[in-house]
Amino acid sequence: MRKSGQKTLRLLLAGFCCMLFFTFPLHADEFSRTFHYRVRLFTGGTLTMETRTGDIYITGWDDPHVEIEAEKVVEAKSKEAAEDQYKRVQILLNGQDEMIRLRTLYPSRRPWRPFRAESRLSVNFHIHMPYDANLVLKCVDGDVRVQGVVGQEKLMVNYGQVEIDIPSPDRLRSVRAKTWLGNVQSNLHGENDAGFSKKVLFWNPYGTQNIQLKVHMGGIYIFRGEEDYPPSNIP
Repeated sequence: MRKSGQKTLRLLLAGFCCMLFFTFPLHADEFSRTFHYRVRLFTGGTLTMETRTGDIYITGWDDPHVEIEAEKVVEAKSKEAAEDQYKRVQILLNGQDEMIRLRTLYPSRRPWRPFRAESRLSVNFHIHMPYDANLVLKCVDGDVRVQGVVGQEKLMVNYGQVEIDIPSPDRLRSVRAKTWLGNVQSNLHGENDAGFSKKVLFWNPYGTQNIQLKVHMGGIYIFRGEEDYPPSNIP
């Protein structure tokens, strides 16, 4: 019985080592490639984003166009191998004028290993959009920062830190922000707390901008600024 138990233990250890060997690459370097897009979006139009992995930085400007810098970041053993990795994630951009939809498309997940190698494929976005347009954003895993936008904002992030800089407090009508697990900080009412089910709430009946934000695990940071709007164009 003892020999049988030792044999079983050795088999389990060997299986565990094999799992580690095939799960984690022995060596991989980071490579990146940047893409640029420019699309017209009118005042009151909506930019909709759906992304999976990567950080997002959005700035409002006084220009009726959305300007997008998308950086694909991959891990690969060589520059040649990185070329194949770039092709695994697609950047899809559709629409103009009233509605623009931007999303990333990843390979189909396998039921038995749904997240395998996903962290090695990410897309970071730096975006300029009309300051008076609307924003709808869904991100699975990544940090998000929005500044200089006075249109309606609706953001949903599963894992990551979210910062919203409010350019015009007088235009702000409501904020409904909640993280299931994380910390919140804001100078709207002096919020500074951490734990489960933390919120930032604000109401001004004379404002026009509404901000809705949901984070599953991560922090929420909402700060009001004192800038004059519309902003100057950013070179």
